[in-house]
Amino acid sequence: MWAKLAGFILRYRFLLIAVLIGITSFMLYQASGVKLYYGLPRMLPDEDPALIAFDTFRERFKEESTVFVIGIEKDLFNNPDLFNKWWSLGREVSKIDGVDTVLSVGSAFNIEKNDSLRKFEIRPLVQGKVSDQAELSKLQEDFEDLPFYRNLLYNHENNYSLMAISMRNERFNSTDRSAFFGSILSKVEAFEEEYDLEVKYSGMPYIREMMTDLIKQELKLFVALTLLVTIIILLFFFRSVKPVLISMTVVGLGVIWSLGTINTLGYEITILTSLIPPLIIVIGIPNCIYLINKFHSELKSHGNKAKALTRVVTRIGKATFMTNATTGVGFLTFTFTESIILVEFGIVAFLSIISLFFLSTLVITITFSFMDPPKDSFTDHLEKNWITAFINWLKKVVFGHRTKVYWVFGIGTVIALIGLLRIETTGNIVDDLPTDHPIVYDLRWFESNFGGVVPFEIQVDAGKPKQIMKSSMLKKLDEVSDVFKDNPSFSRSISIVDALKFVRQAFYNGNPEKYGLIETRERAFFADYIENANADQGLLHSYIDSTEQFARISLQIEDIATKEMDSLLSVITPRVDAILNPKRAKEDSLISVISNSPTPVEKDSLARYILKRNSLAKRQFVNLMSDSNASEKLDIKEVAVASDANNFDRFKSAVSESYIDFDFTGPSITFLKGTNYLVRNLFVSLSIAILIVALLMAAVFNSFRMIVVSVITNLIPLLFTGAVMGFFGVAIKPSTLLVFSIAFGISVDDTIHFLAKYRQELKHHKNDIGRSVNSALQETGVSMVYTSIILFFGFSVFDSSQFGGTKALGLLVSLTMLVAMFANLILLPSFLMTLEKGMVTKSFQEPLFQILDEEEDIELDDLDFKPKNGFE
Repeated sequence: MWAKLAGFILRYRFLLIAVLIGITSFMLYQASGVKLYYGLPRMLPDEDPALIAFDTFRERFKEESTVFVIGIEKDLFNNPDLFNKWWSLGREVSKIDGVDTVLSVGSAFNIEKNDSLRKFEIRPLVQGKVSDQAELSKLQEDFEDLPFYRNLLYNHENNYSLMAISMRNERFNSTDRSAFFGSILSKVEAFEEEYDLEVKYSGMPYIREMMTDLIKQELKLFVALTLLVTIIILLFFFRSVKPVLISMTVVGLGVIWSLGTINTLGYEITILTSLIPPLIIVIGIPNCIYLINKFHSELKSHGNKAKALTRVVTRIGKATFMTNATTGVGFLTFTFTESIILVEFGIVAFLSIISLFFLSTLVITITFSFMDPPKDSFTDHLEKNWITAFINWLKKVVFGHRTKVYWVFGIGTVIALIGLLRIETTGNIVDDLPTDHPIVYDLRWFESNFGGVVPFEIQVDAGKPKQIMKSSMLKKLDEVSDVFKDNPSFSRSISIVDALKFVRQAFYNGNPEKYGLIETRERAFFADYIENANADQGLLHSYIDSTEQFARISLQIEDIATKEMDSLLSVITPRVDAILNPKRAKEDSLISVISNSPTPVEKDSLARYILKRNSLAKRQFVNLMSDSNASEKLDIKEVAVASDANNFDRFKSAVSESYIDFDFTGPSITFLKGTNYLVRNLFVSLSIAILIVALLMAAVFNSFRMIVVSVITNLIPLLFTGAVMGFFGVAIKPSTLLVFSIAFGISVDDTIHFLAKYRQELKHHKNDIGRSVNSALQETGVSMVYTSIILFFGFSVFDSSQFGGTKALGLLVSLTMLVAMFANLILLPSFLMTLEKGMVTKSFQEPLFQILDEEEDIELDDLDFKPKNGFE
């Protein structure tokens, strides 16, 4: 098959060139239209309950905007000129198309009572610019008499101020988002420059916009640096411009095809897919090195260019296909996670890597077919002193010090396992940025002064329509808000309770002492005012749904790690539940007793408790007790079994239906759930990748022992990666999840190349293992060292990233590539030498599929390989 493929490429090279040009033109057109993804990472699958709950919440409460906040460290109430400019800034920003509302001290509103129309009316607190300090001081008094705004827009302890800019989602997420956001920033920056202030910027839209810009900048930077590094190293290795240009052509086309694939599939560039172009470069270069080295080696051996190109395809091309297939399949296993961001990355990476095989094989074979054979000086890189010395050292270790090899790798494995156990899982929205980055610095400022900017929502389901506005429910919501009041991780909460307190204060002509819940005896006086106001201005629609069954309590939370968030929720959840469902613990205990406990329970005590519940529960209890004896003591479990089985189930249902359900939701929760989901599925996808790669190798090598040896050899680099993460405190988080899959996918490539060559040499040397290992080290060792060096420096360019996770990925993969190189060039040959005849089975020599061992060449005379246009 491979010999026929080589013949096809050489015979129809002009046709293949036309096809390559056509496909590349299409991909270039598609790449020109690729877009950046501006949202938060979509880590959860579409059917995940947390994501569904968040989407339902946004639909229920018409969540159509996102909030960008700015803050200043100046006291607005002691500087009339600064206050007027702050007020003007809010008005200017509010006029920008796409801005929904602007809320600040300068744009705060008050609620006033209109007795003639029996309604409440919303009026701006600030009617215009203030003329002097006296007017500003009076305005401050009026503002401080409104408890609704306390610690919301103005910090009374240090006199810092905040402006919240709500932007409509359809505008913010549009294609001209950068221009829209830039128009807002330009006005804020002009204000900042005029008063020589340091304005603080934050909020989810700002963080998303800035991080997207960083991704855009780093995508260009990584591609440029990776190309520069590989060019320098290739020039050092080959000492010739031609192989470098050919290699750059291959990876350049690979980058274009990968970007075109993203757009063709309807995807956008995310923080993960932005890594694919530089990955294509560092993965594509090894293809080129193996193919070019084989071409040079063959020419040096017999000088026949056509024969050399044929053997490039039949011997190295097929091994390259296998290595690219295993690497691609490793990334494709991310589709099993069902996480949108990982699925997209996996599919694009798989298609891009497979396309690399075709590009490298076609471009290199066709290009060299037109060129004159290289001079002898251009093939001297195969016998450089330093690489020859290194290969000889490897042989010395493998043939003379195998016991020491096992001790070193054995002790290293034990140490690695210890480090692996120390890995922690974490992740928060800006943890990939350095602590001194402006985005992080400003975020911490808002957290210190206003309690966080990451939305955190509590959705409460009262069970039935028209229940939220009942006095008992409102009191419970107020108590729930108090749970968060003294927690420094949260901002001040806003809910229907705060709105009604504001309304009550307005009813009593703005008296701040009347800021509180409407009492039962007052409700009749307020009914018309609230109904009329809500009908005209939607006064309460932001806090409750149209059926008055659901309510929201809105807060902002600090950007804390997932571990801290889990701990926080474990404390808050039972406290909130105890407020909304004070009888749950007692009733759950009762149900547990009835269903599980064989211990006798006092009949009268049980009856008194259950009969206090609703009539349905009473009937279930009567039915439950109907078949019992009249003894003083009663075994509840036996009675439950003796009664109609449906009775107890209906009793439990009746109890549960009386509970008030609640959910924590918002970006903070979906990010927490998404991180935990990714970590859980990381090892699942990695295990599937190892299994699939093992099956592919089994199909090729058809030897169980060889598969075991190969897998062990390639697990050691993964253990090393985990050890480094554990010992140096690099946590598993969304940005570092790829380390293991990338390391395994690339590491196994060297194993395949070595074993393929080893099996060829076994046939040539008539099953002489020692000579076969020696020959395999001699030929594949050079290419494996070259590619490992390029991979090391190629991934090292990620160290220039401002994202901590990307930096860690680059450093870890770079180091892992070196460990993988030594594992494949020392440990793997040592296994082969030690196990000897046990590894050379008939099945190993005769694989299930003839992918890697075809020795035949095509008939050179059949090729139309004459000089064309001055080339040969």
